[in-house]
Amino acid sequence: MKAGIATKLLRTYLIIIVVTIVSGLFCLYVLNLNQRTNSEMRYVTLPSIENLKELKQLMPEIKKLSNSWVFIPNNKDQERLHEILSTDYPILSKALDANTKKWVIQSECDLYQKLAINNQKIIDTVTKITNLLSSNESYTNDQLVDIAAELYTKNIRIIAANNKLYEQLIETIEKNLEKQQNDMGSMLNALYITLLFTIIIVIGVSLGSMSFAKKRITTPILKLKKIISDIAIGEVVEVKETNRIDEIGQMHNAISKMINGIMQKIQFSEQIGKGDYDTNFVLQSNQDKLGIALLAMRNNLKKSNEILVEQDKRLIDAQKLAKVGNYLLDTKTWIFQSSATFDEIMGIDETFVKTIHNWVSLISPDVREYMLAKGIESQKERTKFSETYLINKYNTGQEVWVSVIGENSYDEYGNTISMFGTMQDITESKTLELELNNSYKIATEQNRRLLNFSYIVSHNLRMHAVNINGLIKWYQECESDAERKETITMMEKASNLLDETLHHLTDVVAMQNALSVDVSPQVLNKYIKHAIDLLQSQISAKNATINNNVTDDIIVNYNAAYLDSIVLNFISNALKYSHPQRTPIINIDINLEYPDKPNSRLILSIADNGIGIDLKKHGHKLFGMYKTFHGNKDAKGLGLFMTKYQIEAMGGQVEVESELNKGTTFKIYIK
Repeated sequence: MKAGIATKLLRTYLIIIVVTIVSGLFCLYVLNLNQRTNSEMRYVTLPSIENLKELKQLMPEIKKLSNSWVFIPNNKDQERLHEILSTDYPILSKALDANTKKWVIQSECDLYQKLAINNQKIIDTVTKITNLLSSNESYTNDQLVDIAAELYTKNIRIIAANNKLYEQLIETIEKNLEKQQNDMGSMLNALYITLLFTIIIVIGVSLGSMSFAKKRITTPILKLKKIISDIAIGEVVEVKETNRIDEIGQMHNAISKMINGIMQKIQFSEQIGKGDYDTNFVLQSNQDKLGIALLAMRNNLKKSNEILVEQDKRLIDAQKLAKVGNYLLDTKTWIFQSSATFDEIMGIDETFVKTIHNWVSLISPDVREYMLAKGIESQKERTKFSETYLINKYNTGQEVWVSVIGENSYDEYGNTISMFGTMQDITESKTLELELNNSYKIATEQNRRLLNFSYIVSHNLRMHAVNINGLIKWYQECESDAERKETITMMEKASNLLDETLHHLTDVVAMQNALSVDVSPQVLNKYIKHAIDLLQSQISAKNATINNNVTDDIIVNYNAAYLDSIVLNFISNALKYSHPQRTPIINIDINLEYPDKPNSRLILSIADNGIGIDLKKHGHKLFGMYKTFHGNKDAKGLGLFMTKYQIEAMGGQVEVESELNKGTTFKIYIK
């Protein structure tokens, strides 16, 4: 224990010592550097700048005095020029030369060398001028004056170049001085920051060393004490092992192993509680009495569970056989739980969210509102919910008849909290019941039609029989061959009419005896175009216009022969009963009965501008057998009768709107 903790404390103190020494050395370095920089700036850089500025000021004066020497001789100017060249300039140049030996920046030294060379050229040139024009007589010599003027001109150019070098050198020294000052300022800032961080580090490390004992010794021991106290009252929390190698670390790892053993037993118990009797469990040792007891309990529960599983399987098989599933609906959250058989009946899978809203969405729209009302009523009246309705399976959309029973549960305040019940698939029995009812309706309708048909047959055949019987008596009473021949002709005509009537009656009998017809998807527009093609001669003869507004994407489930007959009959009637004073126009349209409702019926409309029908007079017998209204010699009175039967056999209906001399519209409702 001493080695581990003592080493950590020693490291802490070493950090403080090292940081303090490094910080002190850095402070000494910065202070020394600052002292040297200030000395250089005070004794070298600033005097150099002053000397350069003074030398720069002498150059224009030398230029001016040289000009006076050459062009306007003046003793005072000559004296001043001599003073500058012999006294002022050498003093400044000597001081500057002494300073440049201490310069450390090569660029400054290079510029000064160029400047010194040019200065010497200027002095040499001026000296030549003074030597050429040393006396008053020399000014009378034009050749000497011209040479002096030429030297003066060259000197002007050198002085101008030298002025730029002065400015460049002064600017360079000032920039370097500014950079040196900035660098020194940065070093001082770094010094202050270093001192600040040193103080912070020393304080931090000192505080850390003070808290080290608490954190690494006292606190871990108190924590271990709390863990042991929690275990004593039954609260077990996972404790990870530590990498500490001292005694506290060894104690911590020992407690961690003990807790891991306890948690393994807890997890094993939880798995048993969840019904997992095959989970693995390893005893910590042969003396692990708690583990041995848990294994014995697991084995006993496994045997009991196998018996329950077998019984549950039999129950599920019985539910599947009877097609009965159960559900439990929470009326607070409106979420329900259900058995596998229930899910199979509803056709729901893992993608289906089990809420009452989604359940209701599968109920047939025709009874959805009614079933919701019945469910609410059963809760209010505290009665059992028992209803039979049609659903559409979630996964396939298949229609299924179900019988649903539900019993509500209530809390102590009388509020509904849940509903438990069953759902049974009764599609087979319900389908059989519906087929029986349908067969009964068909039989009843057939009987009614056969009774009506018998009246028609007896009436029509009686008329033909009376007519033929009268003709036979007339034939027997004929006295001449001409009368007998005429009577035989009339008998032949009556026989043909009787044969035609028998054919019509045979067609009606065949149609009414058909209890069911084949139905398949049909493209409606195909049959409209087919009818128009068949009637093309009549359309051309009457110059009729047919506006077909039905598109090829309209599909109906219909018997092909019926659909062909219905469309052909209505279009041919529109042509047959056109108005003699106007060109026939026939409009064919398709619409939904209720556009906003699903599964709405289609309405096929065939409208014409023909002679129309007096519905007040003939509306009640419009679709009757052998009923005609316009005196057309070709009319038999069978077309509308058979068409109406075909439409109704397909589960639809036909309506008519007509006004005399304006036109007629037939509306065929398609299921």
